Amino acid sequence: MQITVDFTEADLLARMRNFEDHLVERKVSKDEKDWKKTVVAFANSAPVGLPAVLYIGVRDNGEIETPQPNLDEIQRRFNLRMQRVFPRISYVPKIVSENGQQALAVIIPGSDLRPHFAGLSYVRRGSETLEASEEQFAKLLAQRQSKVRKLLEWESKEVTVFWRAGRNESRVDMFYRLRVEQATLVSVSADWATFRVHFENENDADFTEPISKLVLSWDDGLAQLRVEVSD
Repeated sequence: MQITVDFTEADLLARMRNFEDHLVERKVSKDEKDWKKTVVAFANSAPVGLPAVLYIGVRDNGEIETPQPNLDEIQRRFNLRMQRVFPRISYVPKIVSENGQQALAVIIPGSDLRPHFAGLSYVRRGSETLEASEEQFAKLLAQRQSKVRKLLEWESKEVTVFWRAGRNESRVDMFYRLRVEQATLVSVSADWATFRVHFENENDADFTEPISKLVLSWDDGLAQLRVEVSD
């Protein structure tokens, strides 16, 4: 992945001073054992292409640590640790300066090659780095498919679903006669997507379709994802 870095030094310093969130982590130089785990978590959890930042040589309160660490040595050790991650993670290191002191800011975008591994697999939840559960791990693997990744962006949201006319009516005949429905995308896996259709004056109904039969486009009128279920 080619990284486009739009952060100025002022942007990075502002982030450094703010509270940690799911896209910012601060570590003092002695926290070397956590560097790799944090980078893997950012690459696995941040939206694809959206950059997160790991600050090295910075305390939890956003102040650069003293005495000043050797940033050349830190970068060398950091690069060595990142060589043990697979697939390799793209990142950009930058030096930030404040009041005559310096720290290392490592910019890591959400990766389209996820999941990345460095022993265990990690994800971010709020300001914490956590071991990925089996369900989270399965979703990370599924996101290697661009179609699944796009569907996951719409999970639990309203989408337009179009069932082609002329299918073998093996389910609810009325449902197929309607052809186009507003539905909630209930869940997505590597193989299946489940839609909850909201029938007027009737109970909702769930329909599960294989990912291989879904064609994605855009509903201009409703400004939402359009999913066509092919024969």
